[in-house]
Amino acid sequence: MSVIRKFIDRCKQYNKVNENKNEKVCRCFNVCSDDIKNAVTKGAKTISDVREKTKAGMGCGRCNASVERITYKAIKNR
Repeated sequence: MSVIRKFIDRCKQYNKVNENKNEKVCRCFNVCSDDIKNAVTKGAKTISDVREKTKAGMGCGRCNASVERITYKAIKNR
């Protein structure tokens, strides 16, 4: 298996976060899905607001898709 294929497969694993189980979303800053939901509950209105409050997605960037998905769902369910 090529190095690129291994990298892509590893990145896909980070997007498989089950936000209903309060799983860790951002490994760089130790942010769980509930931390993101709480940021929205406390007033975050955008992805940028969530990143500012939690730092999720501001390290390596592998969790950005999960952070965005969880944020959008939390805003929609507000």
